[in-house]
Amino acid sequence: MTPGTGHDREPGQEPATWWLARGEDQLPASADWLSAGERGRADALRYTKRRTDFLLGRWTLKLAVAKALGWRDDPAVLARIEGRNAPSGAPLLYLDGQPADHGVSLTDRAGCAVCLVAARAVAVGCDVEIVEPRSDAFVRDYLTQAEQRLVGAAGPAGDAAANLIWSAKESALKVLGTGLRRDTRSVEVAVAELSPPERTWSALRVRTAEGEVFPGWWRRSGTFLVTACWPGGGPPPAALEEQSPIDTMLPSHRWVDRPVS
Repeated sequence: MTPGTGHDREPGQEPATWWLARGEDQLPASADWLSAGERGRADALRYTKRRTDFLLGRWTLKLAVAKALGWRDDPAVLARIEGRNAPSGAPLLYLDGQPADHGVSLTDRAGCAVCLVAARAVAVGCDVEIVEPRSDAFVRDYLTQAEQRLVGAAGPAGDAAANLIWSAKESALKVLGTGLRRDTRSVEVAVAELSPPERTWSALRVRTAEGEVFPGWWRRSGTFLVTACWPGGGPPPAALEEQSPIDTMLPSHRWVDRPVS
């Protein structure tokens, strides 16, 4: 079964979700945890950034799924877990070569990858960004009027607000299956609290131009922001480990020194 929209759930049965993050420093040296198809795809990637992002994303997805299912994380077991790509580019989870009844979302940025796993076959979206300067043109071109007011009211935290809104949009567009092929202003983000404690999940909401609402969550760890949402909402994503490496991670761009593998 491929991930659905989540509209078929029973009342009061919001899907449980889990999350896990990994950094490129944690990638194993060997590739024996890849499936044959994944190994072939990785070998075909000449550009270091694309290959590293692919490997880091698949490593993170496999670890997240293994932990969520209670499987061991040795290479032979991880090779049974495979992230394939839907026509839209979204990851589809396969176990032992068969479609799995779990929705997954995968994101990476600046040497960090995050995977969101749902307990059922539901479309979910997650995104990771770093807090970095955003120009007035960026805010004007990609954010709605209400979102622009939110950024303006944030004062010194304006860049953090702009990146948070952008990240939440990306998460919602993954749920919709369109990615950035859809106008980013066709989904609008509302956040009640812009300065909650770090390393905790805080609520957000995304409304589409068609009127559908995706309740979601966001957290900040130093320079990194993580957002997640899915139809119908539910409790915040549960951590798959006691402490996440993203909490002490710094952005990394090592591929710059060696752009071609």
